[in-house]
Amino acid sequence: MDALVIGAGFAGVCAGIRLKQAGFENFRIYDKATGIGGTWWNNTYPGAACDVPSHLYCFSFKPNPHWSRQYSPQAEIQAYIEDCVDTYGLRDHIHLGQHILSLAYNDRTARWHARFDDGEEVVARFVINGSGGLHKPLIPAFEGREKFAGTSMHTARWNNDFDATGKDIALIGSAASAIQVLPAIAPDARRVTMYQRTPNYVLPRNDFAYSDTHKKWFARLPLISRLYGRLIFYFLEFRLFPIMVKGEFRRKRAEEVKRYIRYRVRGRAQRHAAVPDYEMGCKRILVSDDYYDALNRDDVEVITEPIDHVTATGVASRDGTVRKFDAIIYATGFDMEGHLFSIDVTGADGLTLRKAWADRAEAYLGVMVPGFPNYFMVTGPNTGVGTTSVVFMIEQSVGWIMKCLRKAGTDRVVSVTAEATSEYNRKIQAALADTVWATSCNSWYKKSDGSIETLYPFDARSFRRQMRHINRNHVRFETAVSRPQRAG
Repeated sequence: MDALVIGAGFAGVCAGIRLKQAGFENFRIYDKATGIGGTWWNNTYPGAACDVPSHLYCFSFKPNPHWSRQYSPQAEIQAYIEDCVDTYGLRDHIHLGQHILSLAYNDRTARWHARFDDGEEVVARFVINGSGGLHKPLIPAFEGREKFAGTSMHTARWNNDFDATGKDIALIGSAASAIQVLPAIAPDARRVTMYQRTPNYVLPRNDFAYSDTHKKWFARLPLISRLYGRLIFYFLEFRLFPIMVKGEFRRKRAEEVKRYIRYRVRGRAQRHAAVPDYEMGCKRILVSDDYYDALNRDDVEVITEPIDHVTATGVASRDGTVRKFDAIIYATGFDMEGHLFSIDVTGADGLTLRKAWADRAEAYLGVMVPGFPNYFMVTGPNTGVGTTSVVFMIEQSVGWIMKCLRKAGTDRVVSVTAEATSEYNRKIQAALADTVWATSCNSWYKKSDGSIETLYPFDARSFRRQMRHINRNHVRFETAVSRPQRAG
C-alpha cells in the first residue's frame, strides 16, 4: 500500500483526509482501540471535556457550527471526529482493534513492514505515526496496588458501569483529569479523598452554552465560525504565550491567579493546599469553573501527605494513616516517555528508534528522524504547546508531510539529514532553556533527567511558518535503488 497511518484520533484522521485529497487511495489507518477518536474514545470519565475552546479545537477546513458549549464535552468531540471520517470517506480505510507491535524498514525494497499482535504483516511505502502521547496510562507502582479489593481504575480506562453513589473514593492526582472528575462524582459519593502531590494553577473556564441563534449563524455562514476560531487563536497567542517566556508578566499574572484561588477556596487547610508555590506555567495551566466549589464541600478532603502503599481495603500515607475506600481512581496522567517506544521501530541499516533516541528523542521539525526514510510523525518530539490547540499543530505537521509525499512522486525515498536535525534541536533546546518549563518544578513536560522532549518553545505562528516550505538542503528525495539483500 502507499501509506500506513497509526492512530484514528485527530492526527490519524487529518492524515487520512489529506492523503485522499492528495490523490492517495491505497492507504490504511490502524488503531489498537475498538473505536474512532483516539484520546476522545479512550477518556470517557465523568466530566471529561476539552480545556481548549471548541471553535479552535477542530479542523480549520471543517468548522463545526453545532458545538453545544464554549468547551465541548468528550462525547461531542468524539462525534465530531466520527463526522469527519464520514464526510471525507475514510470509514473503509480504518481498521480498529489492530495493535502494531513493530515496524521495520527494508533497505532493499524501500518499504516498511508492520507486524501486528495477531501475526498479520502489511507492507507500505510510507508510515505516518499519529498515535500521540496520551494513550499509555501511567499508574504509579505503589506497593500492594494489585491487592486492593475494591474498584480500581485509571481515568483513561474508565469503567462506565461504575456507580459512585454512596461510596468512599480515593482520587489519586490533582491535575487535568482530576479537576474534571472531582466535581462530577463528589455530589453522589459519600466521601472523596483527593491525594495531591502539588497544587495547580486553575483559572476560571468561563464556560457557556451556545444558543440556537449562535449555532444557526455558525451553520449559515461558516466564515463566521472560522473567524471566531481565529480570534480565539490570537487571544491565546498574545495572552498566554507571554506567560511562558516573560518573567515579569508571568509573576504579575501568577499573583492575580493566587488571589483568585484564595478567594474561591474556603477553609485555611484547603486554601493552603490549593495555592501553588512554583512559577506559573511550569506545570500545565488548568481551567475549571467548578473545581474549587468541589474542594469546598464538607465531604471532600485533600491529602498532601505522600502515599506509602495500598492495602486490600485502602491507602496508607507515609505518616502511618490508613484510610479505607470502596474505590480508587488514578488520575495520574500518561507515560510520556514510554509511549515513544510502544512500537519497536527499526529503520535503515538496522538502526532502531530506541538506539537513535538513547540520549533524547529528537526529530527534524518534530516530524522526521535521520535513518528512518519515509517515516513521519505527527505530534512528535517538541511539538507540544500549552497556549493553543493541538489540532492546529497537527494540521501544520500533516501539511508538511503531504508536501513531502507529493514531491516524492512514485519512486523517491524521503529522508532528513542528521546535520539539519541536530541544528534544529540545538535551537529548540537553547530556546527552551529560557522558558518557564525549564524552571525547577517537576512536571510531565520533563523527562526524569530534567530534559524537555515534549514542548515547542516558540509561539504557534512560528511553527506554522516553519512548516510552510521544504528545505531541500535538509530533506533529501532520492530514487529508490534496489540493493542486494544482506546476509543474516
